[in-house]
Amino acid sequence: MGLALVLAVPAVAQWRVGARVGLTNTSVATENGYFYDWRYSANVGFSASVPARYDFKDWFAVQAELAYVRKNYGLWRSGYYEGMGEDLTNHYLSLPVLAHFSFGSEKLRGYLDAGFYVGGWLAARREGSRLTTFPVTEDGGAAPDDWNSPVYPMVDYDEKYAFDSRRDNRFEGGALVGVGVEYQLGERLALQGGCRYYHSLSDVQKDYMIDQVPRYLGTFDFHVGILFSVGKK
Repeated sequence: MGLALVLAVPAVAQWRVGARVGLTNTSVATENGYFYDWRYSANVGFSASVPARYDFKDWFAVQAELAYVRKNYGLWRSGYYEGMGEDLTNHYLSLPVLAHFSFGSEKLRGYLDAGFYVGGWLAARREGSRLTTFPVTEDGGAAPDDWNSPVYPMVDYDEKYAFDSRRDNRFEGGALVGVGVEYQLGERLALQGGCRYYHSLSDVQKDYMIDQVPRYLGTFDFHVGILFSVGKK
């Protein structure tokens, strides 16, 4: 049985390793709940990864990666508090594992990827505007204690996000799909370009309060990269 499996491996079997960079666009799938005047915005980020692929056949391969993905989004208020909110820069480390299906000629091939990923929320930074806790007059001076209509001005901030172990879920897991094209430059080197979508199946929050509204991240990754063939075919 073992000998039969060895003989069944086609001659095209080969390792490929490479590097890839891309631009990301992340949105938040959620419901507003009680926060009816809050709106999430999709922001642009960055990605970089090191893929390793094993080609079983010319049309099928299995691929794993070590990927850094910046998943940025904003949360801003509308209406009376318009202009209040923040943009978050989120740094994730992910390990995608996927099946790679390809088709086309020897030089130019299209491909379809499908699989899953697990990862961790490494760090984050927040930048935005919030109300001060001290009232002032309309000309910027301190408000008197007996004034019934003080003004609470907006102040800007740019600070490191402080994780709360009771609230923040720093583990992420989900599914992914992707499409792209690959061009073989020579016997060893190939160029890639494509788009991938990461769909988180884990809430960015832990279950820490009653009637909690879950939030899931969805990230498009538009990337280019190179692949080197390792060993003999």
